[in-house]
Amino acid sequence: MLVLSDASASGSRIPLGGYLTGYPLSESGKYVLARTWAAPEMSRPGCVWTHSLLIDFADLARLGSAVGLLKCFQRPAGGGGSGFASRLEVEVTRISTAVPPPDLGRVGRWVSALYGKPRSRIIAEREGPDDDGLVVAIWMQQWPRLRRAFRFCSFAADDRSTSADVFDLQLMDAGRSSRPRIPEGVIASAVERGDWVDTLLDDLKLPARSDLRQFLRDVGSDVTSGRAAMVPLVHLHVALEPNAGPLRLADAISELDRLGSAQGRMGRAAAARVVLSRLDLDDARLFDFALQQVRADRDLLGIEPAIVGRALLRWKPYLLADGLTHEDPLYRAVEAALPQVDTDDLVAVIEAVPGAAAAVLSSRRDVLERASFWRVTSIDAFSLIRSLDADQDHSALIVRALAEAGRDDSSQVVVERFGIGPVVTALSGMDVAGIRSRMGWVRAIAQRTNELAEGMVDGRLSHRPLLLILAEILDPDAVPNSVGTDPWVAAVERTRTTDDVSAEDLLAAFLFNRARGWRSESTGRLFFLSVQRLHEALASERLTSEAWRIAKQRLPYGSVWRDWDQCEKLRHAVVDNFINRELPPIEFGTVVDDGNLWKELVDLAADSSRGRRYLDKVRTALRDGHKRWWIERAELIDRKVT
Repeated sequence: MLVLSDASASGSRIPLGGYLTGYPLSESGKYVLARTWAAPEMSRPGCVWTHSLLIDFADLARLGSAVGLLKCFQRPAGGGGSGFASRLEVEVTRISTAVPPPDLGRVGRWVSALYGKPRSRIIAEREGPDDDGLVVAIWMQQWPRLRRAFRFCSFAADDRSTSADVFDLQLMDAGRSSRPRIPEGVIASAVERGDWVDTLLDDLKLPARSDLRQFLRDVGSDVTSGRAAMVPLVHLHVALEPNAGPLRLADAISELDRLGSAQGRMGRAAAARVVLSRLDLDDARLFDFALQQVRADRDLLGIEPAIVGRALLRWKPYLLADGLTHEDPLYRAVEAALPQVDTDDLVAVIEAVPGAAAAVLSSRRDVLERASFWRVTSIDAFSLIRSLDADQDHSALIVRALAEAGRDDSSQVVVERFGIGPVVTALSGMDVAGIRSRMGWVRAIAQRTNELAEGMVDGRLSHRPLLLILAEILDPDAVPNSVGTDPWVAAVERTRTTDDVSAEDLLAAFLFNRARGWRSESTGRLFFLSVQRLHEALASERLTSEAWRIAKQRLPYGSVWRDWDQCEKLRHAVVDNFINRELPPIEFGTVVDDGNLWKELVDLAADSSRGRRYLDKVRTALRDGHKRWWIERAELIDRKVT
């Protein structure tokens, strides 16, 4: 410090405003910024005054501009040095000082030499007092580690370097020949300008609009190669811009690698972050680089785990099939990414790497709800379904996806695993045509007649189109009715008639057939739900062959002369059932809405003494009601039964 506080050269005329010298005191953890003035008032020729500011490395790193430091300099007056040992307070500002456009040419030559020849002593010609500010601007542009190691002098005639401490930049007295006095020096103007210089100059010209300094601060913290790192870091900064292509980024990474494996960890992390987050960088080599970086660090280089995980699913999905251990940093990345990835993208991963299915499904069960997943031919659907532990809502969505995928072959396995509930729920969201296209599923639930009965009674199976299709394939006596209301009555009464005439006629034939059997505990209500429609269909001869097949099974034989009259057979069947089984009289009184049809039923019942006794009970039941049409029907019986 004593040597560097002395005059930088003998025989040279020191500028009136003095000159600046900057150098580190590494052992003390301080940086010295000094201004030196000529001291002609002193008796000994060549005397100078030097005011040195000792700045902690930590404080130096906080500064965005040296303006506050430069304002602290004071030229001593007279022969006293008292008062210069006091502590100074400098306001920390992050606002950098811009370099005036007319000076950018000279500054460009200086930085081109400084960073283009990082192992050399750079010399340039001093032109005036403003050069102090230009040198300081270059110094302030550097990241903290480089800044605290940078040695400069803004006015010299001889090399101020020593064998141990080499000056990076020295501005020479324009009136003296500089090259012979610094034989190892490189003249700045003789160095070819690099393609990276403009990036540095843009930052020096408009620092407020540039993010270069913050980038250098972020990635330069672990770089120990000094000025040699500036060009690779500038190239990396440019390569990380959104419009930069993969080739430029690959070149920048290679250049950074040449600094050494122990250098530029933060720079590599920045590059890895961009590689992993930019979908347009379709380059497997870059991803391999990024993956290598993050996998070597337990904290994933500080990159958000979900970003790493999404890139991994895109580029290396086979790693999921290999089985990542909890100790692998990539396990945490995949775990964070899976909840955020689009379901279709996950299906694509499984299609490409079937072995990844277990890892994906452990976090994203909703993949099972996609038909595209079940279309993946390599998936063992049966084994997977048997292993599932899903609630009714989720399993219904799975069934819907299976049905859409055309996996009717799995219907039996699904019913065995979950029962008919999920299948009923899925089918209940379809119309008749949709259900008919999924007949494998309908047949699977049709085999579970006890569960069908439970679903009909508790309301889970109350979708009219599904009931219509079940009536096509079930035997009318198949569904049990051990106690209480007939399941078919409970289900049909909860629904509304559709516009599908043929299907509704078939259902009527089905319910009539069931009513004529001995399985139901609600025969009268089954007749109410079927007889009038079936009678109309027979009268108009609109029954389909299948509906007629079901109805005629339990129609009685007619007289030889009137065997053609199917309506008459139907009326006889209804009357005989009510009388012979002694069904609730009020149910006969309300079995059809059509007055003419009901009158014909009464006429048939009145033909026998047993029938008249039954009609008497019907009359009594109707009179106990308060509806006008009930009373009218009771009065009709009065006229038939005296």
